[in-house]
Amino acid sequence: MAEWRVNDAQWYEERMLHCATCGRMIAKHYLADQTERGTQIYCSQGCLDLYYDYVLVERGPNYRPPADIGETYADLMVK
Repeated sequence: MAEWRVNDAQWYEERMLHCATCGRMIAKHYLADQTERGTQIYCSQGCLDLYYDYVLVERGPNYRPPADIGETYADLMVK
């Protein structure tokens, strides 16, 4: 069950949280969900739903982008 939490970092700390679905940096409030891999952090209910409805279905729980994804993306871009 996901619950809303507050990032309690002080203004001088460099604690950065990122959404597990979209990668957006989260400043203050985030949605935390407990999974078999630990606690996952999301920026909104929409990203949590998208994670379960699309990311897990298409990629699986242990998906990681390939190491050369930046080079592959650059090769596919129209110049």
